[in-house]
Amino acid sequence: MSGLSVCLFGTVRAAPLPPRVTRGLSLVELMISLALGLLLIAAVGTLYLGGNRTYLAEQDASQIQDAGRYALDAIGRALRQAGYANTSSNQAAAMTPFTGTPIKSVSDDCPSAFTIQYDGIAGEKDCEANTMVAGQMVQQTFFVGEDFGETSDTTVPSLRCDADRPTPITCPTARNGAALLRNVEDLEILYGIDTNTDQSADRYDPGNLVSDWRQVVSVRVCVLVRSETPGSAPSGQTYFNCAGALGTAPDEAARFTTVTTDTRLRRAFVGTFTLRNRISAIP
Repeated sequence: MSGLSVCLFGTVRAAPLPPRVTRGLSLVELMISLALGLLLIAAVGTLYLGGNRTYLAEQDASQIQDAGRYALDAIGRALRQAGYANTSSNQAAAMTPFTGTPIKSVSDDCPSAFTIQYDGIAGEKDCEANTMVAGQMVQQTFFVGEDFGETSDTTVPSLRCDADRPTPITCPTARNGAALLRNVEDLEILYGIDTNTDQSADRYDPGNLVSDWRQVVSVRVCVLVRSETPGSAPSGQTYFNCAGALGTAPDEAARFTTVTTDTRLRRAFVGTFTLRNRISAIP
């Protein structure tokens, strides 16, 4: 009987089939599979790298925003103290006017550095954490210097404050005073000049054009902050600088700065502060 076998006990069983031949992938099919796999991996990798770059850029932008607000807040607090006279609370006592210079540019050689003076309040701290003494004039000089980087031979541009007592006659050195904030590349100042004694600024001039510091009633400040780490911005970026933010650039091109190799984000922050102890005083 074809295809069947009968045992002695009458059980019918199917005859075994011939072995099945297994056919593998051809070389062309294997190469196509590898190519499709590589394309899929490249697409996933591109999406991951793009998302990671976007996340880092947003994180750096947020850090720059916080740093810029902190820098203006620190400078603004000091400017509001400029010209403060520690007078007696006794209304019958004669009012002692402030004898120092509330604000002044350090020198024409470093126009971005400026000094404020005010009477100290007992127990409070200056920008270098020195304890103030009542009746002693406090002087603080703000400027852009440098701080140590990750190693002792690298430096980071920083906003610094020097609380030395004597009035500086030259530009402060790069590491004078205390570092208030790292990654501040520029500090530019315009002084609001009151020309008609109405205690309101009639124009804003750089320090080298101020002839009478008693006429300064307000200050416009710009700080340029960069991101802590590189890689957030494409190479060859162009950013809005402090000359552009303050309107002091001589032409349109000078309002922007172009860097070709650095890949850090940058942003200019501007704030205007009134010298309240100056406008509240009798001119």
